[in-house]
Amino acid sequence: MDRFTVLLQSQPEKYYRKADRKTADALRVCFEHLEENPFSLPGRIDKLQGYQDLYRYRVGGLRVVYEVSLETRTVGVAAILPRGDAYKRI
Repeated sequence: MDRFTVLLQSQPEKYYRKADRKTADALRVCFEHLEENPFSLPGRIDKLQGYQDLYRYRVGGLRVVYEVSLETRTVGVAAILPRGDAYKRI
């Protein structure tokens, strides 16, 4: 199966660049998992209710919110936010 391409929007890219080493490593692993399969990783990936094609990936206290395009095989990361803010700001 072909891999997906992970594309970071402005906010997630800035967050990733400024993150400490431990957080950046955890996010890198997250992006690698999303390249392999953005739909299934029990306990980490959930489809967000009330949104068409929006998912979240749990990385410790952070939430990576993203959407998937099957036609172009891309994963567009829309936000990386602390758990408490993630659901309020989406």
